[in-house]
This record gives sequence, C-alpha cells and structure tokens, in this order.
Amino acid sequence: MAYKASVQVSHKREWIMGSSHAARRAFTLVELLVVIGIIAVLIALLLPALNRAREQANAVKCLSNLRQLGQAFVMYSENNKGFVIPSYTMTGTAGGPTIKLEGWAPILDRDKYIAGDREHNRSVFTCPVTFNVAPFETAAQTGTDPGNPKGYMDWPCIRSGVTVAPTTIPERGFDRIIRVGYWINADNPIGSATVVVPDRFYTSSVGYGPGTNGLFLNYTKTARFRKPSRLIVLADGVYAGRQSDTRIGVTNSRVGYRHPNQTANVVFADGHAESIKGDRFPRANGTTVTLADARNDNFGENPTVFANADRSLSGP
Repeated sequence: MAYKASVQVSHKREWIMGSSHAARRAFTLVELLVVIGIIAVLIALLLPALNRAREQANAVKCLSNLRQLGQAFVMYSENNKGFVIPSYTMTGTAGGPTIKLEGWAPILDRDKYIAGDREHNRSVFTCPVTFNVAPFETAAQTGTDPGNPKGYMDWPCIRSGVTVAPTTIPERGFDRIIRVGYWINADNPIGSATVVVPDRFYTSSVGYGPGTNGLFLNYTKTARFRKPSRLIVLADGVYAGRQSDTRIGVTNSRVGYRHPNQTANVVFADGHAESIKGDRFPRANGTTVTLADARNDNFGENPTVFANADRSLSGP
C-alpha cells in the first residue's frame, strides 16, 4: 500500500510539473503583441529597400530597351545611306483626317529591326514604368499633369486638330498598332506653318511644309551630327518636339522623369544610354529659354538636343 501511494504521489507530481512546463511554453497575449510589433517594424524597414530595388531594376530594364532602340537606329541609318529614321512622314503643315502618320516605332517594326506590341511592357518601345495614360488622345499636349509625360502614345495615328487617334496603314505595310513610351528628339512643328530649319535636331517629321520660308523638312544625314556621343535621340516620355520645355515640371514637357531621383533615361546617336537628372536635361532656346541658357545647356561635353549646337546657337 505504501508503494502504491508513493507511485500515485510521483505520478501526480509529474502531472503537475508537466502542466507547469506546458503553461510556461505557451505565449501570453503581451508576448504575441510584441512579436507582431517586431514583425511590423521589420516589414516597415524592408519595404523601402524592396521598392528601391524594384525601381532600380525597372531603370536598368529601361536602359536596356533604349540601348536596343539606339542600336536599331544606327543600323537603320547604315542600311539607308546614312539617313536618319524620321519621327514620322507627312504632307502639309497641319495634319488632318487623310494624313496618316506612321511613326518611327512602326517603321522599325515593319522593317523587322525590332518587333513592337500594343500591350504595356510587351516590347522595348515602352519603359517598364510607363503610366497607363495616353496624353495626346484629345489634347495633343501634356499640359500641367506631371503624369502625362510618363504615359504613352499609340502609332500609327491620325492627328486632326487636337485629336489624335491610332490607326493602321495596311497599304504601306503598317498593319498593327505599336504602343510607344519614349520621346524622340525631332523637329515636329505640325499644327501650323512656321520657319523650317533643316537638320536642327536628331530627326524631323519628314515632309512637313512648306514653312513660312518656303522650305520643307527632309531626311537628316548622320554626317550632320557634330557630337553623336552627346546627341540625344530618345528619352523617357512621349511624342516629339518642344525641346525648349524638357525640364521636369515644365508645362507641356514631353520628357517623363520615371526613375529614382527624378531622372530620365536617354539614348544617344552612337547607341549608348545614360540617365539625366530633371534639372540638367538640355534645352533648346525658345520662348522660355534664352540663347545664353541654351548654350550653357548644350555646349562642351554636355548632352545636347542639337545636331550641331555650334551652328544652331551661333547667334549674337
């Protein structure tokens, strides 16, 4: 009997100790809240780093797109007797419902330099962080919304007044719409008659004219470029022209600053790509930019929007 009582006491002691250990192993509400708080802090610390890594990856992909496009432009010129690809071809000065504009991207697609697509991020013609906005559909300008220059434009298209509508041109081999999220450095005065200055920028809307001086825009030759390694061809953005309004935050700028630290990726006439900060993008002289400012932006080893800055900025 004594032995049996001893065993029962022993078992009871083990059960009590086991229960005590189980109680000690369980988390209290306070401990759970502390763990949840620590996890929340870690997430808050990690998310910015993850976002920065994602942004950097998108910027690298965009630069890769531009390098491919830059090389395609070089090959186009080599295959076309040194002539530069047009931003598009046209007749007259104002566009209109019968004037279909093919665009440089559909030209590259049709001629099998680089395939295009109308879906976001399906081809090299759009930056990975292109905004889902078409700023030219009803206004033909980007206005003051900083998101508009980060959007896209579909080509080929018809521009009639301030309305821009995508269209195919099967009779000329352009049988699909290409979505484009890059700005091309082109002389693009469509909409009214103005003075025509040949070979001013990288390319132009070939066939525009006659200007008020009786001239037409024609194909540019690479031999006209003074500094190909510093001449901007494409940049984050939409459409073409307005080279005096390229800085970040400027009304109707077509250059979009899509990447960290308010930078735009660009490709140059020799095919290499870089990033330019929004306060350093070169500007042409115009209504808001003095000749002195344009010289400061474009001379020396600075990036330039001019085919030959010395010739274009040689005024008094």
